[in-house]
Amino acid sequence: MSNNLNNIATKTAKSWKVRAKDDRINRRNISRAQRFALSLLEYMDTHNLKQVDLAHKMNVKPQQVSKILRAKENLTFETIDKIEVALGVHIPAPTIQEKGNRLSKSVGSTMQIVHRRHNKNVEIDASTAEVTKTNAVLDLTLEKMNEYQNIIGQN
Repeated sequence: MSNNLNNIATKTAKSWKVRAKDDRINRRNISRAQRFALSLLEYMDTHNLKQVDLAHKMNVKPQQVSKILRAKENLTFETIDKIEVALGVHIPAPTIQEKGNRLSKSVGSTMQIVHRRHNKNVEIDASTAEVTKTNAVLDLTLEKMNEYQNIIGQN
């Protein structure tokens, strides 16, 4: 019994280490896939498009769209073409650019947090008593201006 448990624990530990090593090796590909996934998510949010709808338009299973959005799918030109046709958009092809002379040094491990930003419009009435009580400058009337001028003139 304990031997089986040790085998399972060893396999799990090895598979975790292998995945971590692969992630370190493929860090650039993962970063590109994450950037693409974020831009695709933003497009889908803007156009109220669900994963299932995109999968239907691409003629693929919803699981494949989920993998793309989680940056777990290796994007081929064929997949990118399917996304272009399904959404009716143009996704620019990768271009070759020479690297400049970079003076950089790796300073240990890094971690990237992926999140989406939602813009919120906040409207506030700055003339309310509650706001002007905390910031008297916002309560600027002609009477108040005269008071301020008198105070300044006394100094």
